[in-house]
Amino acid sequence: MQKKKRKQQKNFLDYLFFILVVLGFVWTIALWSTAKSPVQSGSAGSKPNNSRSISEKNNRTSKKKSSQNSSSKTSSFSSSSDTQLASAKQKNFALGTTLSSDQPYTDYPYLKSQGISFAYFRATTGSSSLDNLFSSSIKSAKDAGLSVGAMLVFDSSTTAYGSYLYFVQKVGKETGNLPIAIYVSDDSITDSGSITNLQGLIQDLKDYYPNNSVIVRCDKAIYDKVQSQLTSLNIKYWLIENNLDNIGSAVQFVQYNANGKIGSGIRSFRLPISAFDGSKTDLKKFSEGIEK
Repeated sequence: MQKKKRKQQKNFLDYLFFILVVLGFVWTIALWSTAKSPVQSGSAGSKPNNSRSISEKNNRTSKKKSSQNSSSKTSSFSSSSDTQLASAKQKNFALGTTLSSDQPYTDYPYLKSQGISFAYFRATTGSSSLDNLFSSSIKSAKDAGLSVGAMLVFDSSTTAYGSYLYFVQKVGKETGNLPIAIYVSDDSITDSGSITNLQGLIQDLKDYYPNNSVIVRCDKAIYDKVQSQLTSLNIKYWLIENNLDNIGSAVQFVQYNANGKIGSGIRSFRLPISAFDGSKTDLKKFSEGIEK
C-alpha cells in the first residue's frame, strides 16, 4: 500500500516537473520573441530615421544656401538702388512715389522731409473699382506740400468710355496738380484693339480735363508697342525701369526703383521711387501751371 502511494507521489512529481519544464520553455520563447521584436523594429526604423536626418540636413543646407543667395541678391539690389538714388539726387531730379490702399502711407510731412516732392495715388481701376483711400490721401499729401496726381489703372476688357466715365464720376476735379496717369500693365496691351481702347481713354480724359495733361505709366516693352500709335495725342510717358537712362524728351517720369529706401534707422521704410525730369523748382512750376 505504501509502495503504491509512493509511486503515485512520484508520478505526480514527474507530471508537475514536466509541466514546469513546458512552462519554462514557453516563457523562454516568449521572452526571446519580445526581446527580439524591438531590435528588429529599431533596425527597420533606423533607415527612415537616417533618411529623415539626411533629408533634414539637406533641407537645412538648401535653406542656408537659399538664404545666402537671397541675402546676396538683396544686398546687390540695395546697393544698386542706393546708386540710382544718389544719381537722381546728383542730377537734381525731383523725387516721388506711388501709393494706394495696397501700400498705404500717411505721414506725408515726413515723406517731404526725406526728399520726396510728389506722390501719385491710385484712384480707379477699369469701370468698377475705386481705391477707398484715394480722396483723403491726395488731399492730405497736398496739404503737406507735396505735388500730387491721380492714377487710373487701364483695363483693356473695359471700354474706353466706361473707364473714363467711372473716373470722372468718382474723382471729379480732385485730380491733383500733376498729369493724370494711366497705368498700363505689361499684359493689358494684347492687340490693336487694346491700343485703340487706350487711345480713346486718353482722348476722353484730355477733353474733359483741358487744363490737365495725361501721362502713360508703363514699362519699356509697352512703351515700344504703343508709342508710335499714340504720337498724335501728344502725350508723355512714365517709364518703369531700373535706371534713369531714358528720362527726358517724351519720358517725363521714370520709376527707377520699385523698392526704394526712404528715411533711416527705425523710421526707414521702402516705397517705389520715381524721378521727374526736372528739379524741385521745375516740378513746382509745372504743378502750378496745371492748377491755373
